[in-house]
Amino acid sequence: MSGPEGGLPSLMVQKDRNAARTGSRWFFAPPEAWGEGEVLLSPEESRHLARVLRLPLGAEVVVADGAGRAARARVAGLGRAGVRLRVEGEFPAQSESPLDLTLAVGQAKGEALDRVVELATEMGARELVAFSSRNSEPLDAERQVRRLRRWERLAREALKLCRRTRLPRLAMSDFDSLLTRPEEVRILFYEGEKGGLTPAASPSRPAGVLLIIGPEGGFAPEEVSLAREAGCLVAGLGPRRLRVETAAAAALGLAQFLWGDLR
Repeated sequence: MSGPEGGLPSLMVQKDRNAARTGSRWFFAPPEAWGEGEVLLSPEESRHLARVLRLPLGAEVVVADGAGRAARARVAGLGRAGVRLRVEGEFPAQSESPLDLTLAVGQAKGEALDRVVELATEMGARELVAFSSRNSEPLDAERQVRRLRRWERLAREALKLCRRTRLPRLAMSDFDSLLTRPEEVRILFYEGEKGGLTPAASPSRPAGVLLIIGPEGGFAPEEVSLAREAGCLVAGLGPRRLRVETAAAAALGLAQFLWGDLR
C-alpha cells in the first residue's frame, strides 16, 4: 500500500513498543525544518525512513540539524511534504571535538576528495577547504559548485553515521589564501620532510589547527618555502608515499590525538 508522496509505503502502527525502539537511527533536518515540537524531514530523508528502513508510526529516532542541535523523536505521520517527527527531548552534543580543526586538501580526483569529506566529518573536523595549487586538478566555477553540492550530501550522510550534531563547513580556496588564515597552529604535510609532528608543536590545545595536505602531485618546493615563510610548520607523515585520503586520515588522527578527543 503506497502513501501519497512518491509511492512511499504507509506507516503502520506498531503495538510492540520494543520493536518500535529504533533510537540508533539518525536523521538530518536543517534548522528551518524544525517547528514547535515537530520536525519535518525532507523528501529524501522521508523516503529513506519509510521505504528503505520501513520504520512504523511511533518508531523512536534521533534527528540532528547540523548546527549543534539533536533530539529524540518519534515518527508521528506522513504527509504530502514528508515524514513528520514529534520531538520528545533534546540532548547536549557529546560527539563534537573540543579542537577547532580545519583540514585543507589540494584539489584531486573526485573519488579521493569524496572520501576525504567523509573522513573529515567522521574525525571531527569543523571545516574542510579544497584549494588550488600548482599540481592540483583544475576546476572551473561550474564544477566547483557541483562538487560542493555533492560534498554537502556526503557530509550529511557521514554526520548521521558518526552521530555528530554539527556539519563541517565546506569551502574552496587558493593556496596563497591558506597561508593567511588565523589558526594558531598551521601545519603543511610534505613528503620531502623527514621530521614528523610532535607534541612540541604546541604543548597545550591551540586556539585553532589548520592541516594542509597536498594534491595527488604533491607540493612544489616553492610552495613549501612560501608556507615556511608564512609561519607554517612543515612535517612529514612517515617514509612511505601516501594517497591523498590516507594522508588526510593520518593527519586528522595525529591532531586529534595531540590536542583533541583521541587521547
